[in-house]
Amino acid sequence: MISNIKSCKTAEEAIDLATSKLTDSLQTALDRNKKILLLLSGGSNLKIVDQISKELINNPNIASYVLDERFSKDPSLNNSLQIKEKGVNINLTVPGDQESLLDFTNRFNDELKAWLEKNPEGEIICTLGMGPDGHIAGISPMPDDQDLFEQTFSQNQLVIGYTGNLSPAERVTTSPNFLSKINLFVALILGEAKRPVFNDLINKKTKENLHPAQLLHKFPGETVVFTDL
Repeated sequence: MISNIKSCKTAEEAIDLATSKLTDSLQTALDRNKKILLLLSGGSNLKIVDQISKELINNPNIASYVLDERFSKDPSLNNSLQIKEKGVNINLTVPGDQESLLDFTNRFNDELKAWLEKNPEGEIICTLGMGPDGHIAGISPMPDDQDLFEQTFSQNQLVIGYTGNLSPAERVTTSPNFLSKINLFVALILGEAKRPVFNDLINKKTKENLHPAQLLHKFPGETVVFTDL
């Protein structure tokens, strides 16, 4: 659930505060001898990755993955390759030459499942953004088809692969089922273009198939939003 909204005067201030929140949360969990699964977002959230201590984020008790992935090995599109370039020892999610979208999805799903089974008392933390269309992770809006949205994203798998309305269209994303297991979302929402959807999110005005960000109200984990809006 959305527990706190930090409205900042500038994007830089929001990024700084989000980085501090992530830093403090990781360090607190490590001090409690927790194993951590850290899910990192691309886009503007890469600015958090730029600022955070690489010594901290690369601690051996932290397993880093992406929150969602493009079905592409192009370094300009693949989220895990972009995060690796920032100096993070992330588990790469790059499709193989002959790997289908389904096989890639299953491989990513199995890796997250294995971590959860090995670390039942582990802490799950993620960075999260929101698109101007209201998407979170790789969960695409489907404004004209609520039934298809529910059919696509109500699966019990931890990871879902599909073709939707985002660009590029082929996506592999952590599912709402997996997102419901996350302990802390550090959400960074920046830019005037996102104001209408942000207002709808805060006021719970739209359905999830129109603005998937509305799912954040359902997840039991703590969500702290840092924004310049």
